[in-house]
Amino acid sequence: MSISEKYDREISRISELSVSVETRFIFSNVLLFREYQSRLFAWKLALNFDGNDFFNKRKSYHNLFTDLNPAWIEELVPEDKIVKDLNSAGWHFVRSGYREFMGYFMFLFVNWEIFKAEKEVTRFINLPHPYEPLFMILQRRGLIDFSDNKFVINGRTYLKYDNTFRLPSTDSDFLNFIDTKSTDFPN
Repeated sequence: MSISEKYDREISRISELSVSVETRFIFSNVLLFREYQSRLFAWKLALNFDGNDFFNKRKSYHNLFTDLNPAWIEELVPEDKIVKDLNSAGWHFVRSGYREFMGYFMFLFVNWEIFKAEKEVTRFINLPHPYEPLFMILQRRGLIDFSDNKFVINGRTYLKYDNTFRLPSTDSDFLNFIDTKSTDFPN
């Protein structure tokens, strides 16, 4: 399957999701973001990159493709194209720009899905998909913003930095259970 065909498949899959975002806060989205942070840090360590303090300071820190430095890096589908195609599908809240992370995170997720079978990625088979929790936030109608060097998830500022956090499950039923039973962040 060509890159173009893989890209079309991913955009089609994403476009089938609900295009609205939830304005109310749900705990599972912050926990999924913490899971993302832990996964990203695990990848960074495996790639011999220390400097987790750049998590909120450099947008490029989140891009594992630059750390992997594969021969096919020029073949990545550009963020602007992904954002444009998602906007055409009704995802108007996905934008690109210096302070916009939703478009950037979708750029990372879609390209990971396209290139995850490449040897530069598969040699780390023991590590989980780094961008899956970000996509799950979108599936759960979450929105990630960035303001004052802090991530904001559905209106709540995210301040935690714990690269050892692991969700026991990312199953939808488990995440729904958290949201219906929690009145504060569960441990």
